[in-house]
Amino acid sequence: MSTLAKRTIRRSQIISIFGVGSIYLFKNQYSKTGDQDSLMLAGLDAWETMFENNKLPDEWKIFEPRLQARLNKEFFLEPPDFRQFSYDKNLKYKTLPYLRFPLWYYCPQCGCMHESSTFAQDSPRCSPKIGQNGKLIHEKHFKSCAKNNETWKKKFLVPVRFMVICDQGHISDFPFAEWVHRKNKYDPNKCELRFVDGRGGNNSIMNVRVDCVRCNEGYSLAEAINSSEDVDVFKNIGYKCTGNKPWLGSAQNDRGCKSSPKVVLRQASNVYYPVVKSSIFIPIKTGKIDRNILEFLNKKEIWSGIKEYSNSKETLEAFLSFHITKLNLDKTKVLDAINLKLKGIEDQKNETVDDEEEFKFQEYNFIKNKEPNEEDLELKLRKIPMDNYKELKNYFSNIFLIDSLIETRVQTGFTRMLPYDPNSNSNEQGPNIQSTSLENLNWLPGITVKGEGIFFEFDEKKIEKWEEKIETAHLLEINDRYNKVRSERGLQERKLNTKFFLIHTFAHLLINQLSYSCGYGSASLRERIYCNLNNEDNKMNGVLIYTASGDSEGSLGGLVREGEPENLQKVIEQALIKAEVCSYDPVCLDHKSQGLNGTNASACHACSFLAETSCEEANQLLDRTMIIGDVIKNIPGFFDELI
Repeated sequence: MSTLAKRTIRRSQIISIFGVGSIYLFKNQYSKTGDQDSLMLAGLDAWETMFENNKLPDEWKIFEPRLQARLNKEFFLEPPDFRQFSYDKNLKYKTLPYLRFPLWYYCPQCGCMHESSTFAQDSPRCSPKIGQNGKLIHEKHFKSCAKNNETWKKKFLVPVRFMVICDQGHISDFPFAEWVHRKNKYDPNKCELRFVDGRGGNNSIMNVRVDCVRCNEGYSLAEAINSSEDVDVFKNIGYKCTGNKPWLGSAQNDRGCKSSPKVVLRQASNVYYPVVKSSIFIPIKTGKIDRNILEFLNKKEIWSGIKEYSNSKETLEAFLSFHITKLNLDKTKVLDAINLKLKGIEDQKNETVDDEEEFKFQEYNFIKNKEPNEEDLELKLRKIPMDNYKELKNYFSNIFLIDSLIETRVQTGFTRMLPYDPNSNSNEQGPNIQSTSLENLNWLPGITVKGEGIFFEFDEKKIEKWEEKIETAHLLEINDRYNKVRSERGLQERKLNTKFFLIHTFAHLLINQLSYSCGYGSASLRERIYCNLNNEDNKMNGVLIYTASGDSEGSLGGLVREGEPENLQKVIEQALIKAEVCSYDPVCLDHKSQGLNGTNASACHACSFLAETSCEEANQLLDRTMIIGDVIKNIPGFFDELI
């Protein structure tokens, strides 16, 4: 009989750090003992089997034409949410498919280790091996659990926190049996492993070891954890990467993987890096359509049905007839609006290219050139006359207040050991990106989040004049160090310009200040940088500071309020004043090689860094002196005159 368990996880987390192939430590909220399960989210093929005839529900489908064209998918799907009550039977009692990983567990009381199965429903309990006489084979080693004969008395086992990964995305259990049996042969029927952690309150990794109580042989795990990257810790036992891909099935593996396996802890950050592509929704060009009709067509279940029946006019009219009559809509106008929207979507798809810079340029161009009187349901923005911003008009050519926006985030895969490059094109992700499904499906998991934002377009002439005065030698060195790491990882080089450092650092300083006044925490705010590095024809000098949350928190209006003329200059001035002094100065200000791989100049945790979810560049490529200048080194700051 299965144990009743309640395991919960947020939808938005599925499209980030806890996506397909990740490990999540669930706590059973019905358990009085606080037992935990270490589970891995199964691949997308298993998601489809939850639904009747593998038909995915229309209510959870997402349509974003530009992102669909870029990723070559028909639609995206929101992760299933559990519904105990629903009019649609296809939506009731749907849960995400998980499997057990790692498979090795140990008893917190006696240390007895047990290897579970991938699809075991219940958490394993302590059950030391029993001989033919009905007694424990190694009773003296597991005395504390010897008398627990009834199931309810047996201790729940705890998943081990050690595992093995490689840079190709494979993951396996730590080879405990091979690690322990270096001198003796492992007999699964007679040998019994015991997990020995720190005693007397000292539970550090240095004191963890695994023994075989039958062979009287055991070794510490500190040797595997603390060894350098150049050392093959498994050389003595002949262990190689198994190519294991458990999220796709227990039998799925890439045979002959030549990468060196690395021992990591289960919750280590390098075990899982999601590959996420995002897009700011650009409204479809449909001309002037009645608002009620547009709202009707934007309903997920309606538009899914329209796309399904659009090839047959009679079937489409039959599908729409009930809804049109109920809402008292004009049938002819609805059909005309459908044709306009379908044509607009097709045009938008044809204009989309698989290039990150070009993709962002479409958004930049739309925001910059949007007609002020043109009202869209998906992207509402206001252009404030620059004269209202007084001194700020000397630094920005345009400031837009975006009251409503929609961001679509889609997970396309994941990596292990090393993060992926968010600026790469979809077809340039490299061989270490692991797929989330066996088959090439026509969909990917995604979410749509609503929010608000402030869009800044820097004055191009002001930037050009400032660039003529600035000293860029230290930025060129940063660019060289940055590209050296990229080349070692097989990624294309990026030729960063001074303008990029300026815009990126400004975004960080402003987000840190806005978090004090707009009502959102800094982790809830994001940056989206619009800066051309490769194509001089597509000039971009802007940044979008926005909030996009899966719930109502993303559109409370506090961020847009801070962008009003009476507030914004004060906010920027306060950000600049704080940027002038860092608690680590003069070290931070003078140091031109700090941060990850030495890719920051005058920027550190105390003055410029943001939460990992807020920055597009992993808190790299920052320099405070671009904003405030450096008198000693004769570097003028872009905002010198405003300070």
